[in-house]
Amino acid sequence: MKRLAIALLAAALTGPAFAQMKGMDMKDMPMKDKGMDMKKEKGAKGEVHKATGTVTKVDKNKVTIKHGPVESMKWPAMSMAFTVKDKSLMDKMKKDEKVDFEFVQQGKDYVVTSVK
Repeated sequence: MKRLAIALLAAALTGPAFAQMKGMDMKDMPMKDKGMDMKKEKGAKGEVHKATGTVTKVDKNKVTIKHGPVESMKWPAMSMAFTVKDKSLMDKMKKDEKVDFEFVQQGKDYVVTSVK
């Protein structure tokens, strides 16, 4: 009998909450997590990131760079391949050369947009 009373009480209390949410779209829901705006999650698309590293390999349209930490992405130092769509940037990157570069995320790729 106690279990039935608890189940009925729980159903009575949750019903209004579901009814209130029924008319809400996802865009109307608050998107905060631990004080951070979810629209600005790490590595958000379109955000320009800066790093410094050493070129370890140059391919047709990709370059592998052993870079230091990237604060804007909360990445540690690592070695990774980046896509390079602008061929003029490829001329600025030679194996074993230190570079300061900027990149953006495009889909699953990280694309170098600037090299110094």
